[in-house]
Amino acid sequence: MTTAQDWMRDLAFGLRLAVTGRRAWGRLVVTAAGVGLGVALLLAAASIPNVNSSRDARFDVRWGSGAVAGDAASVLVAATNTQFRNEQVQGVWVQNQRPDGPVAPGLRQNPLPGEVVVSPALQEILSGPDGALLKPRFPNVVGVIADEGLMAPNELFFYAGTNALSPQGRSVSGVADHFGEAPGHSRTTFSTDEWLMLALGLAALLVPIVVYVAATARLAETARQRRLSAMRLVGASGEQIRRMAAGEALAGALLGVALGWALFFLGRTFASGVTVLRTAVFDFDITPVWWLAVLVTVGIPAVAVVVTIGSLTQTIADPLDVTRRTVSRRRRLGWRLVPLGLGLLGLLAVAVGFDSVDDLPLFVVSVVLVLVGIPVLLPWCVERAVGRLRGGSTAWQLAIGRLQLASGPAARSVSAIAVVVAGVIALQTLGATVEAERVGRSRSTPPEAVQPASAEGRITGERPSDPAGIGRIEQEVRSLPGIDDVRAVTMAHVPGQGGTTVTLLIADCAQITRMLAVPDCRDGDAFVPPGQNQLWPGKRVELAESSYGGEFRSSTQPPAWSVPASVRPAAMPIEFGDDLAMMLTPAAGVPAEAQYLQVYAHLNPAAPPDLDERLRNIAAAHLTDYRAWTTTPGDRGTAADAESALVAIRAALLAGALLTFALIGCSLFVSAAEQIQERRRPLAVLRAVGIPRRTLWWSQLLQNAVPMLVATALATVVGMLLGALTTVTTNSGEGRIVFDLPGMLGLFAFAAAAVLVVTVLTLPTLGRAAHPTGLRTE
Repeated sequence: MTTAQDWMRDLAFGLRLAVTGRRAWGRLVVTAAGVGLGVALLLAAASIPNVNSSRDARFDVRWGSGAVAGDAASVLVAATNTQFRNEQVQGVWVQNQRPDGPVAPGLRQNPLPGEVVVSPALQEILSGPDGALLKPRFPNVVGVIADEGLMAPNELFFYAGTNALSPQGRSVSGVADHFGEAPGHSRTTFSTDEWLMLALGLAALLVPIVVYVAATARLAETARQRRLSAMRLVGASGEQIRRMAAGEALAGALLGVALGWALFFLGRTFASGVTVLRTAVFDFDITPVWWLAVLVTVGIPAVAVVVTIGSLTQTIADPLDVTRRTVSRRRRLGWRLVPLGLGLLGLLAVAVGFDSVDDLPLFVVSVVLVLVGIPVLLPWCVERAVGRLRGGSTAWQLAIGRLQLASGPAARSVSAIAVVVAGVIALQTLGATVEAERVGRSRSTPPEAVQPASAEGRITGERPSDPAGIGRIEQEVRSLPGIDDVRAVTMAHVPGQGGTTVTLLIADCAQITRMLAVPDCRDGDAFVPPGQNQLWPGKRVELAESSYGGEFRSSTQPPAWSVPASVRPAAMPIEFGDDLAMMLTPAAGVPAEAQYLQVYAHLNPAAPPDLDERLRNIAAAHLTDYRAWTTTPGDRGTAADAESALVAIRAALLAGALLTFALIGCSLFVSAAEQIQERRRPLAVLRAVGIPRRTLWWSQLLQNAVPMLVATALATVVGMLLGALTTVTTNSGEGRIVFDLPGMLGLFAFAAAAVLVVTVLTLPTLGRAAHPTGLRTE
C-alpha cells in the first residue's frame, strides 16, 4: 500500500531530477518562462470581469435616483456632452439644492454655476496646442477630477455647475444623501451578435494560451522519457514513475506560476499608461476574480502534471522500446475526432436554435471544443503527412526522416499557433461578412440620401427663451470665416401618416420670403407644399416634445395645436428635406416647448478645417443642449464610420495575432533548440562524414516548415468552418458568407516569418551541436 511517505519521496526525487545538471536547469528555466507568460496572460483575462464591474460602479455612482425630487433632493444632476475632433466629451450638470449636499465622486466640492471640473485627459487637451479651440466651452475650469470619479484614465469627462435644472425634468436625477443611490443608470450594453463575437474572441485568445502552457510542460519530453524508462528497467513501478514525473513537472510549473504572478503585477503597474483602441484602464482595477485566480494558480500545475503523466504510457508499458529510440507506434484517429466533432455539432445546434444570450454557454463550450480539437488532431495529421513523403534532396530526406521518427514534438510546438490561426480566421470571416453586408446596404442607398448637396455647417439645439438669442447666434455664425449664408429657424414635429412624423419650420416673414417665392407674407401665415393633404386649416394635432433642453424643463407634455386658418401653397426648399410639411410665422402659435433651433450655414471653399469646432463654441455659449457639425458632398456619414470601425477591428485582430505569434514563437524556438540538443551525436556524425553545414541548415528549416504547413492547413479548414457557423448563428450576411482572403494571407505570412526567425535563431545552436568534437563529449 502506498503511503504518504512514498508519495513525498517520489515527488522529491522528481524535483531533484528537474534541477540536477546544467542542462536540467536550462530546461527548468525555459519551462518556467513559458508557463509564467501563460499564467500572466490568464490572470489578465481573469481580471476582465473586475475591470468591467469597477468601471460600471464608478459610472453608476455619478447619478442619483430619478424618484428623488423637490425638497428631498440635495443635488440635481443631468447628463450632457459635447464633441472635440472625433472624440466624445461626456459630462454631468450639477446643481446644489442645499449647501450641505453630497459631493460628486472625484471632487472636493461640487462646482458652482459657471464652474467646470475636468478629467486629467480633458485638462491635457485644454493645456495643449489644440486647447484654444476647446477652451471657449470650458471658460472657468476650477479643478481636476480624481481617479475615483472616472471610468478610465483617458476618459474625457467633466462636471459643470448650473442653476437651470428642474426637479421635474425628464432626465434629471435627484441625490438625497449620496451619489450612486440608484445604481444601474442607462449605459451601453452589448447586443446578442456582439456577445457572440466577444465570446468567440475570448475563446480564440485563451484556448491557445492553455495549449501553449500544456506544450511548454512537455518540453524535453524525449529526454525525460529516456530517464524514466531507465528507472523502469531497474525496477521502479509504474506508480513510482508517474509520481517522479509529476514531481519533475511540478518543479517547472510551480516556478512558472510564481513567475507569472510576478509578471502580472509588473505589467499591471504600466497598465494605466497604455491605450488600446481608445480604451485604457486603471491599474487598481486589474484584479483577478478570486476564484479564477485560484483556478489558474492550481489548474496550471495540474494541467502540467496530467499532460506529463499522460505522455508516459509507452514509457511504462515498454521502456526498452523508448530507450532504443525506435519509431513510435502509429497514432489512432478515432478518439482524436471527438472534441472537434462535438464542437461542430454544438455549433450547428446553436446556429439552428440560437435565440438569446441564454444560449451563449453552449456556444462558448462548442467553440472551445472546436479549438481544443486542433491540437488533439494535429499530431495525427503531421504523422500521416510526413509518412507519405519520399525522395528529394539530402536536406529534405534528413528533415522528413527526423519528422517520421518523432513527429509528436514537432506537432506540439506549432499546436498553439494553429489554434490562433483558426480563431483569427473565424473572427475575420465574421467581420468580413458583416462588412460586406453594410457595404451592400450603403450601395443600395441613393447618394443623395447620404451626401449633402453642398458643403454646410449646422447647429441643432434647444430654442433660446429670448427670441433675440436666435439673432445673436445667427450673427456670430455669419461672422465666421468661410460662411456664405446663414439661416436660423426653429422647427417642430407633428404626427404624419403611417406612424411617421413631419416637420414644421417656424421663421419670420423676412426669412420666409427669401426661401419661398411668395408675393407677400404676414405674421400668422402658414405655407404648405402643393398637394399636401396632412395638415389643413383648423386641424387639431398633438406636437412631439423637442428632445433638446428636455432635461431642464418640466416633463409636462406640450399642448395640442391648431393649424392656422391662413394656409397657402408654396414650393418648399429642398435643403430642409422631404418631410417638411409646413412653414409658419411665429404668430401661428406653435408651443415653444415643442420647438428646437436649426441653424444652417452654407460654406465656401475657403472654410477652415476647424469650422465645426467654432460652431460648437458658438452653440455652447448660447445653448445648454446642442449638436454642431459640418458636412461636405464627399461625406458618407455613419456608413463611413461603421466601415472605419470594422477596419480598426481587423487591424486589431492582425496585431493581436502578430503578438500572439511572437509569444508562442518562443515555444517553437525552445522546442527546436531542445530537439537539436537531443540530436547532438547524430548531427556530429553527419558533419564528420562530410555533410555540408548548409545542408543541415536547410534540413532544420524544413523540419520547422513542414509541421507549420500542416498546422496552417488544418487551422484554415477549421477556422473557416468555425467562422461560417458563427456567421450563420449571428444571421449576418443574409445567408452569404464572405472569407477574408487578404487577412488569411497575412496570417500565413506571420506563420512563414515565425519559421524563418526560429530557424535563424537556432542556427548557432545547430552549429555547436553538429561540430565533430561533440562525438567526444557524448
